[in-house]
Amino acid sequence: MSQILDTNRLHDSAANADNALHAPSPYDPVDTPVGETVEKYSRTPSTYADLKDLTKPRITRMVVITAGIGFVLGVSAPMPMPWLTLAIALIGTALSCMAASVFNQVYERDTDALMHRTRNRPLAAGRVSVKAAMWLGSLLTLAGVGLLAGYGLYLAAALSAFTIASYALIYTPMKRTTTLALIVGAVPGAMPPVIGYAAATGTVGPAAVLLFAIMFVWQVPHFLAIAWLYREDYARANLAMLPVIDPSGVRTFRQTLIGCLLLLPVGLLPSAMGIAGQIYFAVAAICGLGFLAFAVALVLRPTREHARQLFFASLVYLPVVLIAMMVDRA
Repeated sequence: MSQILDTNRLHDSAANADNALHAPSPYDPVDTPVGETVEKYSRTPSTYADLKDLTKPRITRMVVITAGIGFVLGVSAPMPMPWLTLAIALIGTALSCMAASVFNQVYERDTDALMHRTRNRPLAAGRVSVKAAMWLGSLLTLAGVGLLAGYGLYLAAALSAFTIASYALIYTPMKRTTTLALIVGAVPGAMPPVIGYAAATGTVGPAAVLLFAIMFVWQVPHFLAIAWLYREDYARANLAMLPVIDPSGVRTFRQTLIGCLLLLPVGLLPSAMGIAGQIYFAVAAICGLGFLAFAVALVLRPTREHARQLFFASLVYLPVVLIAMMVDRA
């Protein structure tokens, strides 16, 4: 926690970032209305609402889905589905994801307090103490990793522990200092299907590596779209997000396009390597070309609306492609 910056200095830095670094893009001169960037919270804060906000159930739900797909891909077709093992794997992965979210908010409580989108979070608003949140994160870590290890899913437990540590101790602090945090954060972000696969097989096979690769590359355009939409907020908190240090958007949109271009062939590799069939190939090709089309539209006309469309396209791409792989596995 010693690396957490003084709040007053952050206010000064955020002001400088707003004035110097974060001049609006010439393509997108209108700031996002504050009302659109504030996360939704209960009008009357409660213990349940704060617990929900700390553990981020929507993110956890997506993590559980991708872990489940990884597990199913790891089960050979003739074998019956080991439902109990699947349930243990998903519960353990969910608890681990919640732990990472809690630790993330502990570290970022001061920067969260500076951003419109996150200033009502329990720690940022002062409704939950750091001590209580650390206890919660620790208990969730022990429960998630312990459940996996206790059931004999040792590799999955180790991968879950690595995911929590890399997200909370490496990626989260890096967001303050370098734009490379996006690449580093994509590693724990791509781990859930690998954890699921490891829980089913006890190994990390080619299918798990391909799932990791798809999710890793997918995160680049996905999170750059988010960062562009909320660049004013990130500048207020003095976070080293690419759209903050690149107010024109040239580098941001170029990297977004590169990510979508790379995702197209990576998404087709499961069929090329015999892990998925031709139906998957067709679905991945259509989704990849569609995702790329939204990225091209953003490059040609880099407005907030096109960034929002790219973001929603990313939300369509990932579940459709992963479900297609699960259904049409070879």
